[in-house]
Order: sequence, then structure tokens, then C-alpha cells
Amino acid sequence: MRRRDLFAYPSFRYAISGQFVSQAADALTSFTLAELLVFSFSSGPSLSAMAWTLLISAIPLIVVGPIAGHLADQFNRKALLKRGHIARALITASAILATSSQFRVAGYIVFAALLGITRILYTARATAFPRLVRKHELVAADSTSLIIGVIAGSTGAGIGMVLVGHSATAALLIAVLGQSLAAFLFGRISIDLGKGAKNSSRGHVSPIIHQLKKPKTKFAMFATASHRFILGICIASISLLVDSSYGLHTTGYVAVLGFSAAGAFCGSVTAEWVSEHFPRRSITVIAFAASSVITLISCIAATPRIGLLSVAVASFLFQNLRVRSDATIQANVSKSNIGHVFAAYDMLYNLAFIIGAIVGIGLSGLLTFAAVLACVSVSFAAMSIVFAIINDGKHDGKTSPSQHPSIWREFARKPVAAG
Repeated sequence: MRRRDLFAYPSFRYAISGQFVSQAADALTSFTLAELLVFSFSSGPSLSAMAWTLLISAIPLIVVGPIAGHLADQFNRKALLKRGHIARALITASAILATSSQFRVAGYIVFAALLGITRILYTARATAFPRLVRKHELVAADSTSLIIGVIAGSTGAGIGMVLVGHSATAALLIAVLGQSLAAFLFGRISIDLGKGAKNSSRGHVSPIIHQLKKPKTKFAMFATASHRFILGICIASISLLVDSSYGLHTTGYVAVLGFSAAGAFCGSVTAEWVSEHFPRRSITVIAFAASSVITLISCIAATPRIGLLSVAVASFLFQNLRVRSDATIQANVSKSNIGHVFAAYDMLYNLAFIIGAIVGIGLSGLLTFAAVLACVSVSFAAMSIVFAIINDGKHDGKTSPSQHPSIWREFARKPVAAG
């Protein structure tokens, strides 16, 4: 399975194009608001920067996460994506008020609203992939989406760097046009993305719990969340090491996040190949075992440069695991409950990272850098053994041919790959 083969599907092309335009516009808006609201790097330590970043990141996850899952299951996902981007365009347009010093508070309100809508649209888009591509193409689709997201973010930020200094209003107007174009592109999707389950609230939780208890779902959620939790400890510890060694202050934290993002991007690129050559359990065990080795090397070397490299490698390994887990959830959860389950999965591993980073900050105040990374290495190694043993649900059932998405008319033009 090759990523470029997916672009033979018109609806997938519209969805990915809509995602690119939307995320580029979102990045442009965020960059512009950062300039208007003076969200510049402070001269404070990485500890302060991390604390604020974690707090801001946790709010939309906790508040909007459950709502996003409910909306994805209860409403037509195509309409949700289209109308959600129209709402984004209107909210972004209101940010123009923030260009006046008298209405700066409007910028903060817009920023918070866009964070919330982002979670809703992400869940709706992710739960639509099982209907846009065939089951064996989900890893390629998910990795393509993540790669496009990075490129879109860079594009939006680049446009912002050029325009904001000259006219913040022009930058926001371009972002409004981008969100409007995204709404149009999602509206062009011809495949039914799901109309949601018209369940009453009574007895609605039981099917969701049943889906969460399925071995494949539990394995994917537990693996991704536990790796993300330990990685959060590692990133927090290395951020403080870079900060204390070079005196970079907040920039040290940003440097660590940059290395983490670079590793994750490379992981998105390789995820398709890795998934085709290794079974799910092997990917999980390798991700934990290799992370244990690289953090042990960082512990022994105890230098910022090796620490930054270990963050990049561990993030690369996590991303391969995460993409495979995303596809597992999308392929095996009932379509009537996939929104709730995927939102719970997304909340779990992101909150696991936030909690892990908080634990890392606390441990770094009590133990030496080497001691914290030694704990991280041992934890990764222990979890690799756990996932080598526990049930991954591999033999719990097969998908019948009649359930395969290739029966849909848009896929009938393209032969199903062997296996």
C-alpha cells in the first residue's frame, strides 16, 4: 500500500485538501494572534514555560474532548466538518477586532474557541477515515494526514511571518478565506461519512464500554498512553537539562519540543512501511525496547546534545506506534460508537503526556538528571516485556468480505490489494 494510491479516491483528495487548507489557516491565525497578544517567549525558565503549556493544553482536552466524541457519533460527520469550518471562518473573522488595542480580549476569546473547535474537527475527521479508505489503507491514510498537518502548519506559520509585520488584518482575512475554502472542500466529499447513531441517552454508555473492553482496543490505548506518559517524563527532564546547561531559558524547552516534533514527523513518514513489515505487537515491543536503549545512552552520556537526540528518536518510535494504534481503533471499533471511543483514546494518551511531564518536572526537582532518565529507561524496558506478553486481540475475529469498505462504489474502480 502506497500513500499516493489513496489520492485515486476523489473523496479522500477533498478531505486531505480540506485538512491542509484548514490547518494552514489555523496556523496563520495562531501566529497572528501570538503577535497581537504578545505571546512572545519570556526570559523565565523552562519550568515556567512547561507549566503554562501543559495547563493550556489540558483545558481543551478535558472540556471539549468528551463533547467532540459525542458530536462525531450523533451528527452527520460531513455536515459537522463543513459547518465546523464555516464556524471557524466566522470566529477567525471576529479576531480582526483584536487588531485594535481596545479589543485585545477578543483575541483571547477567539484563541480559546479555536482550540475547542480544533478538537471537535480532529475527532470528526479521524473517525471519517474508515469510510474514506479501505481497512488495510488506514495506516497510510493516518500517516498522510499527519504529514500534511506538519506541512500545513509550517505553511501557515511561514505566511504569518511574511504578512503579520505589514498587516495583521490581511493575515486574518486570508485565514478566513482558508477556512471557507476548507468548508467547501469537505462539502464536496461524495461518500457518506456516517450520520451518527440515533441512540437515546438511556443505555447509550454500555455499548461504548463494550468497545473499550475489546482486547485490540485496550491494547492500542494502553500501549500508546503508557509510552506517551513515560516520554512526557523524559521530555520534561531533558528540557530542564538543556535549560540549566546552556541557560537558554524558555528557548531550551522550545528546542526540545522542536526535536520531538522532528522525530514525530519522521515517524509519520515511516509508519506505513513499518506497519506493512511488522505486526502490531512487534511494533509496540520495539517502540518500548528501543526507547529504553536510547534513554539509557542519554542517561550514561548525560549531555544535552545526546538528550535532544534521544527525544527525537523516542518521539520517532512513539509516532510509529501511535499511527498503528490510530488505525487499530478506527478499524475495529463499531462505527456507531467510534467517535466516543476515539475521543477517549485521544484524550487518554494526550493527558498521559501532560501528567508524565508534570511527574518529570517533580522528579527533576528531587533526583539528578541521570537518575530520572534511568527510571525512564527501566520503565520503557518493563513495558516492552508487558506488551510482549499480554493479549493483543489478534485472533479475536476476522472481518468478513461483506464488511470491507471496498464494496462502496467509489472504491469499485480500484482493485483490492492481495492480503
